[in-house]
Amino acid sequence: QPTWFLSALTFSNLTMPTMVLPRVASLSKQGLRKLFFGLSAVSLLQKVSYSETSRFHSRAVLAQPMYPLLWNLTRFHPFWALMEMTMGIAAARDIVLETAEDKAMVHTNPLLWFAAAYASLALRLTRFDFNDAIVRGVLFVPLWTKFLTSIHRDALVERPKAITRFFGSKLMTWLGALAFPLFILHGPIGQMFYKKVIAKKLWGKAMPRSFFPVYLLICLLGSHVVNEGFVKSKRVAAFSGRLAIALAARTDGMLHDDEK
Repeated sequence: QPTWFLSALTFSNLTMPTMVLPRVASLSKQGLRKLFFGLSAVSLLQKVSYSETSRFHSRAVLAQPMYPLLWNLTRFHPFWALMEMTMGIAAARDIVLETAEDKAMVHTNPLLWFAAAYASLALRLTRFDFNDAIVRGVLFVPLWTKFLTSIHRDALVERPKAITRFFGSKLMTWLGALAFPLFILHGPIGQMFYKKVIAKKLWGKAMPRSFFPVYLLICLLGSHVVNEGFVKSKRVAAFSGRLAIALAARTDGMLHDDEK
């Protein structure tokens, strides 16, 4: 899964400075919201298509195991990943364009959006037990986006809410920084200890469940090393900046963004 994700992320990042960011930056707040809802609708169509091929309900999916290729294509297809990333960019840009009047308004406690997003998972316990693709597209992503924009607004006020202070704490900030390296590393490290073919050659057997805390600690330590040595590297940041500038320069005018 990390390799699927990285290929989709690479494609999306390559298109950002040339095709996505210039156009999103030119939109008004109303245009950004139309873009977000339009992309949400198109993204939902893809998930409905997957559900027609598989099953609409999660328990039906679990009852009939299917080859994971179709689900991975739904989650990690480069084009659909680009659309979902653009939805996040549009939401972030919407906050940037807020006026002084917008900032002075009383906003909803981010905790409500946080609770609502995770409450959508409780549908699994009801007859509306739609599969992950449907729940994500219809409920979780819109609600989670509202939570992220709400907590950003709350972080700018003089006395943020408790949930904002919690997620802004040093511990949560550190864990958040490890999220990406942890996602990349947990698979390869897990195969070393739990995939029978590999683990048997290395350790004589696959590790038992009691080894999981040790495995988790190894993943956290490895992620910390990667975060400090690679993600935070000034050389990596400088190279990424040069690459973005080079891509933008070589595609100048592709989308008529050089028009006066």
